[in-house]
Amino acid sequence: MLSDHSKGIPKLIFTRICQIQDEILTNDPEYKELGKVPAELFNLLFHKLPQEDRDILEDYDSGRMGQLNRQDEILYSRGLMDGIRLYYWLERIGRGEVEGIL
Repeated sequence: MLSDHSKGIPKLIFTRICQIQDEILTNDPEYKELGKVPAELFNLLFHKLPQEDRDILEDYDSGRMGQLNRQDEILYSRGLMDGIRLYYWLERIGRGEVEGIL
């Protein structure tokens, strides 16, 4: 899993994911709207539970967030690699090296 202790390309990916979360997601109206109902439902449920069950729910939430964070890492990494590959092929096409490409 990526962290702020990652180095090289993994650090670049981690930094970019954090930047996207901070600068883009927090300002995206659709993202904000989609988060309202789940947050309200979670809070309603959380406050109706005894402490022992709250602890279980918090553990579940932390585990689920870890899984979603890993999903973001995989998707961003794959998209980055796909973009590099696309750039490579476009460069070859731009140089007229279409044999074996098309």
